[in-house]
Amino acid sequence: MQSPRMETAKDVSQRLLEITGTALLSGDFDRFMSCFHLPHCIETSDRKAVLETRDQMRAVFDRVVCDYRRKGVTDLVRVCDVAEFRGSDRIEATHTTHMMAGNYRVQDPFPAFCVIARVDGDWKLSASQYAVDNNTTVGRALHNTDIGVPSAPGA
Repeated sequence: MQSPRMETAKDVSQRLLEITGTALLSGDFDRFMSCFHLPHCIETSDRKAVLETRDQMRAVFDRVVCDYRRKGVTDLVRVCDVAEFRGSDRIEATHTTHMMAGNYRVQDPFPAFCVIARVDGDWKLSASQYAVDNNTTVGRALHNTDIGVPSAPGA
């Protein structure tokens, strides 16, 4: 199945990965936010949160950007592994992230699962699950941001 723009599910996922990756590395929150639908459910192995406002998304974004800069991340190599349409307005996709500082890996690659929904004709990320814990960039961003959602082990 393809989207009306003749994109495959994998094309849509990879395009969003490239846009959000570039936005994270450049600190361009508006570009990053343009790829998301709120509320956005985000999970790690030990934390689940629902980001309901731009300010909550901005807080997580800023913490991730700060952590990338602290670690010297110069490139995010994010590759869509699998993406499938689960209806005309929903894509489920997995990707692997490689965080690089020049030619060196900052940490081991990690997988993620995303739900992409068509909202008002545009594909937006509506949920993300990262196979990381609170000692990694996304994990720390969720734990160190007051987003009003308590940790929900096993939820």
